[in-house]
Amino acid sequence: MARVRIRLAKSSDSHALAELRYRFRTETERAAETKPRFLRRCASWMKKRFRSGAYPWRCWVLDDGKQLLGHVCVQLFEKIPNPVNDEPELHAYITNFYVVPEMRSQGLGKSLLNKVLSWCRARGTDAVILWATPGSKSLYRRCGLVEPTDIFELRY
Repeated sequence: MARVRIRLAKSSDSHALAELRYRFRTETERAAETKPRFLRRCASWMKKRFRSGAYPWRCWVLDDGKQLLGHVCVQLFEKIPNPVNDEPELHAYITNFYVVPEMRSQGLGKSLLNKVLSWCRARGTDAVILWATPGSKSLYRRCGLVEPTDIFELRY
């Protein structure tokens, strides 16, 4: 197996990332738009947000030198200043975490997630949030994430 490295995504990765996003989301659900249309729309969105130095988004990829094998994205968002607690005023939202099925169970996902969590910690985030699939919960627990008791959600 070729050496897989974790690196920040570049805008030039946008088409490969859009392909992976399509693969990720259509693994368990049927697509609501054509693949070519989605790929154009998603690649354009990613190209703007994952360029070098872009804020508030970051995306890390698993790269074996030939192709991208996975990714995880983070969006930082500010908290309103708090005068009573000395707490960080930044949260991180992890999303679009995916490793291609043929590369799973090799520790790549855990390495990718640890890279992101380390980056969040270095930025001084107060909390990291994400929405887990049933199959990903054990990985998140092993990496120190817990299910909250203090968050409400309304879905439309």
